[in-house]
Amino acid sequence: MNQKTVLVIEDDRSIARLAEIMLSGKGLKTHLCLDAANAVQMTQRVMPDLIILDIHMPRRSGISILKRLQHDEATRAIPVIVNSVLTRRQSIEQLKKMGASDFVSKGAGIEALVEKVVFHLETESQP
Repeated sequence: MNQKTVLVIEDDRSIARLAEIMLSGKGLKTHLCLDAANAVQMTQRVMPDLIILDIHMPRRSGISILKRLQHDEATRAIPVIVNSVLTRRQSIEQLKKMGASDFVSKGAGIEALVEKVVFHLETESQP
């Protein structure tokens, strides 16, 4: 896989760092955003190939970040994988309607998240 860039928007430093280590092991360049208040600006600066987004964060929810990203023409096409403790099917379907590309429950583990990231990036780069 060509050097793709992933932005991890996650307030839990240990989860963000573990994702960074695992994604780097797959040859991906990873940026971390631990402060949800700066997530949209960092996305516009980095312009990643994919975003991993937590929903429950202090000061700003992942839902508001997702809405802002979908509202901005420059960031609308960036795939967003939501990584959250949410498990209700209705909540997950609502996130997908709002523009999330996929969902991985935090309970599924970091390996499941990395598999989804790799899948989406490989699918995206196919003609």
